[in-house]
Amino acid sequence: MERLNIALIGCGGIANAHVEGYRDLYSRGLRVFDIKAVCDVSIENAKIKAKMISGFQDSKPKIYSEVDEMLKNESIDAVDICLPHHLHHVIASKCLENGLHVIVEKPLGITMRAAALMIRKAESTGKILAVAENCRRDPKERAIKWAISEGLIGEPRMAFWMWMYWMPKPWGWREKKLLAGGSWVFDGGVHWADLDRYQLGREAVEVFAMMHTFDPVKDGVKVTVDDMTFAIIRYEGDVYSQWTWTRAAPAGPFSKHMIFGSKGAIFDDEIRIQKEGSVEVKSMRALIDEMRADLEAEEIERLFPAGLTNPFAIELYDFYLAVTEKRKPEVDAKEAYKDMAIPLGFYESARLKRAVRVRDIEELKIEEYQREINEELNIA
Repeated sequence: MERLNIALIGCGGIANAHVEGYRDLYSRGLRVFDIKAVCDVSIENAKIKAKMISGFQDSKPKIYSEVDEMLKNESIDAVDICLPHHLHHVIASKCLENGLHVIVEKPLGITMRAAALMIRKAESTGKILAVAENCRRDPKERAIKWAISEGLIGEPRMAFWMWMYWMPKPWGWREKKLLAGGSWVFDGGVHWADLDRYQLGREAVEVFAMMHTFDPVKDGVKVTVDDMTFAIIRYEGDVYSQWTWTRAAPAGPFSKHMIFGSKGAIFDDEIRIQKEGSVEVKSMRALIDEMRADLEAEEIERLFPAGLTNPFAIELYDFYLAVTEKRKPEVDAKEAYKDMAIPLGFYESARLKRAVRVRDIEELKIEEYQREINEELNIA
């Protein structure tokens, strides 16, 4: 099996999940990556990741604190970028220009304009630009997609996302608009947007949102992003999704995901089918088993190659296949661009105090909220 020489850029928290993904691939005989180097401004973080990697691959990655030095000294085919949002377009563009394929953590870019720049760079260099969107690869999320596609709950009508919790301490760079682009509703909201689009099979038409920051200072740290968002999305065919997210809710947490169709509903842990005078209930485990029994072996292999169920391992293997087979990855930059447009549309809607068309966000016609970021980071 052809191997890709790859480097891990960024050795913080999310990189742990990526390293475990590589480990899972190795444990199943899919030794398709040779991790040649790790790079982080914190040499200590880089050393930790290098030690983890040397525990399952034949060699220990070299350690770097500067990307330019790594690119100069290493012979690699691709990079795996796990950096704060404001660096995605900078480092991805540099790597693409150096002839490397790129997989980058979500969101694709800190603004729509930054993401558009990355897409143009990938197109001009002819290299793969994939986005590490792990959530849709979870067996449960695959099963929900299958159930809706099979019409088990009828025609989709409404989706609801709710996550309310209490987070009184500051969360590093994610508290800063110019580093993160927005709160968790952007950082993690791209997951919700991707799952909406993936499972409902529709594109977003318009959004309306209200936002607030209840705790503008945390332990002396100034917070420049929201800590509460209420939003509504209208999808094609008059399907609606309502989001409620806040980290300013003492005595939390509470979380729920629900999808209602014309014949039933899907919840976090079960599917309910409306019958005449009763409701048939199946567990999520049963739904996953039903999906596996229904799909052809070839499709099962595509969704869960070599029996993988770790979403990070699956996304990395998909990236490998996209590069070696010269095909589009499941979540490419254009797919991730559409995911970004939904939560960034919330910010523009809240700033303008009106509903906004998602197409206008994608076409860079509305950038009131994002303008400050683009100007400060010189994103043209």
